[in-house]
Amino acid sequence: MKNRYSAMLSPLQVGGVLMKNRLLSSAATPHFIQGTESFPTEKWITLMANRARNGAAVIHINHLEHPHPMQPDLKLVDMTPAHFSTLDIGDPSTHNYLCQMIDAIRLYGSVAMTSPMGLQLRPHMDAPFTPKPGEGGPGSKPVCDDLTKQDMQMHVDSVVEEAVLLKKLGFEMFSLHNAYRNGPVSQLLSPRCNHRTDEYGGDVKGRARLLLEIFDALKQTLGRDFPLECLVSGEEAGGITIQDTIELSRLAEGKIDLLTIRQGEQDPQHPIGFTSTRQNPCPNLAAAAAVKSDVMARGGKLLVGVSAGLQDPAFCDKIIRENQADMLCMARAFICDSQYGEKLYAGRGEDVRPCIRCNKCHVPNDTDKFRSYCSVNPEIGLEDKLERLFPRQTTPKKLVVIGGGPAGMVSAVTAAKLGHQVTLIEKDSRLGGQLLHADYADFKWPLEDYKNYLIRQLDQNGVEVRLNTEASPAQVAAMDADAVFVAIGPKFKRPDLPGADGANVKVPMEVFGRAQELPEKIVIMGGSETAVETGMYLCRQGKQVKLLSRQRMLAADAPHAHYISMLEDAYRHQQGFSYETGVKSYVEITETGVTYVGAEGETKTAEAPLVVCATGTEPRHQAAMAFYGTAPLVRFLGDCNRAGDVHKAVSAGWSAARML
Repeated sequence: MKNRYSAMLSPLQVGGVLMKNRLLSSAATPHFIQGTESFPTEKWITLMANRARNGAAVIHINHLEHPHPMQPDLKLVDMTPAHFSTLDIGDPSTHNYLCQMIDAIRLYGSVAMTSPMGLQLRPHMDAPFTPKPGEGGPGSKPVCDDLTKQDMQMHVDSVVEEAVLLKKLGFEMFSLHNAYRNGPVSQLLSPRCNHRTDEYGGDVKGRARLLLEIFDALKQTLGRDFPLECLVSGEEAGGITIQDTIELSRLAEGKIDLLTIRQGEQDPQHPIGFTSTRQNPCPNLAAAAAVKSDVMARGGKLLVGVSAGLQDPAFCDKIIRENQADMLCMARAFICDSQYGEKLYAGRGEDVRPCIRCNKCHVPNDTDKFRSYCSVNPEIGLEDKLERLFPRQTTPKKLVVIGGGPAGMVSAVTAAKLGHQVTLIEKDSRLGGQLLHADYADFKWPLEDYKNYLIRQLDQNGVEVRLNTEASPAQVAAMDADAVFVAIGPKFKRPDLPGADGANVKVPMEVFGRAQELPEKIVIMGGSETAVETGMYLCRQGKQVKLLSRQRMLAADAPHAHYISMLEDAYRHQQGFSYETGVKSYVEITETGVTYVGAEGETKTAEAPLVVCATGTEPRHQAAMAFYGTAPLVRFLGDCNRAGDVHKAVSAGWSAARML
């Protein structure tokens, strides 16, 4: 029987190599994989091998550098708890470990790829990111404008020199990253940066000259059949156009085997292509499809890759089937689901665990500077020690889970997959817990998808779900379970103020989905992501919202992608949304609004018939402890134990189930 995803799983010849499918695992490795060692750890080797085993035809291994003799003082990236250790491939002690990694990848019929960096030209790159044209200040002059022809030739020679070494180590494909304008070659490509008037400036042919010289040299040295990938920005604001990229693809014919279209920006001021939407999950697809269409029309052989936001199997298969691209470059798909490829080959695309796009796998945040992780895949990085940490239990147990939020659902699904009999009790009419608010925020569609995925998993794995059921200790004890997991979630804090218990005071979960019952004017107390998100939801429903925050910055706890989305939402609804930051204190809640002390010490009143308290949550310790003794084993999971996020809830639910 034909596989549902036969297009994306079909073989593809890249250069002289036949790839087993169209899946390329991009150069994205969570920071926690590598320790302080100067060589690839066993954990890192296992992770890369697992990606090959689970389907990726090409595995991109990054963080390799080779200091050039002309740069004796060039220091590799310092190893800190928040950064990945960069490996010096000039050190022979790393070679054996890299060979082990490459051999492990080959065992599963996949190809190991890396990026020869060559001479870094770092003396020209001391300035920060190149700003938009016309902006002054430090870094306003593009790096590429200062390059001499001697600089460029040295760079070509050093890339080739490094490529020869990497090929000897066993790498079977190379990729050169020329997107984002974050290096001299990519800056040369961009008319936004390249102001040269010699043969390396002007039209696309001139701006691409150095890039093509590098690929010409690589082909001559490595052989015409050696596969080469080039990553470029498909489109930039005020820079490269899609037509430019099409012209580049024509120039690259016969020199480059795979042209992959990446995000056009890596500028915090221009998050174009950085955030996918439900309507446009892959922002780079339009540019990739345009290039592919041109290649086909002229009968070219250049292959086109596309990246960003790729995970949904049906969507990905459609891209290949409709000839919009030839190769799918994925990063987070393989991070958030270690069995991604395995599920594709089994035709179980609906079982793929969705990425929630929190970006915590790559960017350590302000509240947790020392680690990165996957919020929805607690197994990532533990592949080499799972059986030691969680030896499989052979005796099935009877488990009762109280609470249908992420911690409760993950623990129930994990336990059911291990063969345990599981009953989940939820007091609400719907499952989701703290994920339910995602149903009302357009930019949180990945969280909504994850919630729906967990609900499907409960059904597919035979978990008995009892909705609209308020669990009591006596009821749970009567079920005679071997274990009880209490995951009843947190409660929203109500401030210790006069009037806080009034009938006109609600918490966020009481307003989502009930806008038609609420008055036109509403005051929100709080400045967290939850507070701003609640305000934006109410504005979209036509309400007039005034937000009072004691913080100087709104939504400071929000991930970057959520923060940008909320700002854009606030701009669209600016007529209905107002806010005041730096509030010194709240004084009183009355039937007509909130009395408070402003940033300058003046007493003010924000008038509205409804007040929403979004001043944080707190664990429900007392309610959770009531279930202690209802079974031989009782565990407290998620926010009822301690306040946390999706990652902490998922990790707690998964580990508790693994220890049954």
